[in-house]
Amino acid sequence: MNRWIIFVLLGLMTSCLDDSDDVYIHEHEQSVLLLQVDYTSYTFEQGRELFLHAEYSDADTLPISINYEPPGDFGNVKLFIESSNELIFDGSIVWNGSGNLKYPKWFYDSSRFATLEAPVDKPSDDDFQIILPEEGVEYPLDSIWNAVNNLSIVSRYLESGKKVGIFRYTPSVGAGDPNEWDWYVIMNTN
Repeated sequence: MNRWIIFVLLGLMTSCLDDSDDVYIHEHEQSVLLLQVDYTSYTFEQGRELFLHAEYSDADTLPISINYEPPGDFGNVKLFIESSNELIFDGSIVWNGSGNLKYPKWFYDSSRFATLEAPVDKPSDDDFQIILPEEGVEYPLDSIWNAVNNLSIVSRYLESGKKVGIFRYTPSVGAGDPNEWDWYVIMNTN
């Protein structure tokens, strides 16, 4: 009987050994930062960092493609990272109503972001990339930048040398309410 116990114990011990072929390691080449800024007050509200499986591009522009369905009654806007077609933003748009943000589902509150003692200088206007530019819309880069320029994560993302994306999300159009709208600062790094 003692022999059987020894064989059972040996079997249990060998099954607990680490086999590196069975270990899953999550790797990502790049990440995208989405920072939501209130449309009218220019207050940083919330943000989210998305880790992607796309290959990193050395280009200075943000590799974002857009799928835009204009709102006849209902529309939608989706933003993707081009190389992997990974979704980074999805929001509905309603004519004379209000759409909603479908992706990302959650964000971190502004209070959860580490801040710097001194704000980061605003890049030149040429270092901004307007995502889905709209004719006749003013993009107040100074005000938008001042909402996020004291965040530690912004300083880290700027080191990539990529342009800073600015995206205007208007879930309500027609008789839309600007109090429901937001600016998104989009940054990309590896």
